[in-house]
Amino acid sequence: MGLLNFIKKFFFLINIAFGLYSLLVYQLVLSADIRHWLGGFLMLTFPLVLVGHLFFMLIWVLGKSPKALLSLFMLLITYSIFDRTLKINPPDIKPNPPFSFSLLSYNLMYGNYHQFVSEENQETAKGLSNLMDTLTADIKCFQEMYNTEKYHEFDLLRRISRRNAYYVYMHSNTDNNQGQGAIGLAIFSRFPIISKKELYWPPNNNGMLSADIVIGKDTVRVINAQLKSMGIRVQRILRKDNKIDKEETRNVLSKLKGGFEDRGLQVNLLENWIEESPYPVILAGDFNELPYGYAYGRIRKKLNNAFEETGFGFGFTYHKVLSFLRIDNQFFDDKKIENIDFLTMSNVPFSDHYPIKAWYLMK
Repeated sequence: MGLLNFIKKFFFLINIAFGLYSLLVYQLVLSADIRHWLGGFLMLTFPLVLVGHLFFMLIWVLGKSPKALLSLFMLLITYSIFDRTLKINPPDIKPNPPFSFSLLSYNLMYGNYHQFVSEENQETAKGLSNLMDTLTADIKCFQEMYNTEKYHEFDLLRRISRRNAYYVYMHSNTDNNQGQGAIGLAIFSRFPIISKKELYWPPNNNGMLSADIVIGKDTVRVINAQLKSMGIRVQRILRKDNKIDKEETRNVLSKLKGGFEDRGLQVNLLENWIEESPYPVILAGDFNELPYGYAYGRIRKKLNNAFEETGFGFGFTYHKVLSFLRIDNQFFDDKKIENIDFLTMSNVPFSDHYPIKAWYLMK
């Protein structure tokens, strides 16, 4: 009995220490004031904090101990953060008012161009190409769009602009006005675009592109952004023989650190764009970050998140090995814009991201 009591006390001390660590993580996530990369590492562990407290609570409940209340309390105080993870809004079909408009955001993964040209896999590119002809939205924001007239499947500017009279395109090849054979961000709209602004971050084809769009009697600034990727490839870490690649693993921390630092700088520029806008803002794009990170938290202080408002389920947007990630987002100015509905199109398999679509109404 003496040994059992000692084990219980020691386990409870670990539970308390974990609780203190959790409070630190909660504060970092809620405040989103610490841009340092170390804060980014800590915020990234928030899902593990949730799992940890569920584990502690289960152990104490099985042991019929009131100590389970500690982890229960810790879980309850995370509700405002957990709300970013799971939404239970009923996925019913909501009627869209006649003056509503839709916005779609989609990372195209270059259309799988390299595998198409090498003939290793042409079906993905062809499937995505066919989708481009049928994917409907009043405003479309694309990231990693590869455009070239050389192949019908990648002649996207010409094909999509047939259905969308207005568009702006920012590409990685600044010496080529038409962006032929270049990767970029694009905004297509069936409403008039009266001005645009762009900021490109070489060499990774990331950046920000904005368009002032006239919708009826109102003007909205739509920002399409792709923030710095971590550049982590799980397939390289896990070799074909299921053993861990030590050299690639050593690079992970360095890539994470660089990603946190770069996105911190980029989101500050993005905040400036939002603050300087004379019009209400809708921000869409690939954040390359979980809903608990610095970038997400900073933007969330200025704009509402459409998934959090009207989404359903977990809303995972990544379509690769780490398929439990929600890194694509739409934010909007709730003072001037109402979010009616939100959809993660998880039945579209052609990229490493799923498209996300939201419906809005001007107030």
